[in-house]
Amino acid sequence: MTVTRRNAVSSVLWLVVAFLGMSALFLGMDAGFIGVIQVLVYAGAIMVLFLFVIMLLNLTPSGLLRVDRPRMKAAGLAAGVAFVALIVAIVTGGALWTRGSGDEAAILARTGSEKLVEGSVLDIADALFTDHLLPFELASVLLLVAIIGAVALTKRRL
Repeated sequence: MTVTRRNAVSSVLWLVVAFLGMSALFLGMDAGFIGVIQVLVYAGAIMVLFLFVIMLLNLTPSGLLRVDRPRMKAAGLAAGVAFVALIVAIVTGGALWTRGSGDEAAILARTGSEKLVEGSVLDIADALFTDHLLPFELASVLLLVAIIGAVALTKRRL
């Protein structure tokens, strides 16, 4: 529904529904922290950012490009089928890779690491602000540049 809506605001609202569904999946996997962060960060802050950018750009359905060419539709359909085939290959391949690997105790004995079963908030924060600090900061700068670009595009010359 996010991709098929002609109105940009309704697309963003359907994206919020998708993010809430993803959060429910995380909660179903007993990953409560990530599920709540999914709602707060993505369904909250990022969607507000998207709505502000859409309002700044003043997108109307009449100004959007309409794809009526059969070749473009066929290319889009082929890309969608290839994407679904890739997802199926990953899911079935992942099931084959993990088959016969043993239980968690055997995995811990082989790797010698307890990080596979911990996953607490402190572990996530430690990994985020030590090992992955640069990508975290680059994502923040990328969002800032996107906002500045949207404002620059919509700025009216006086």
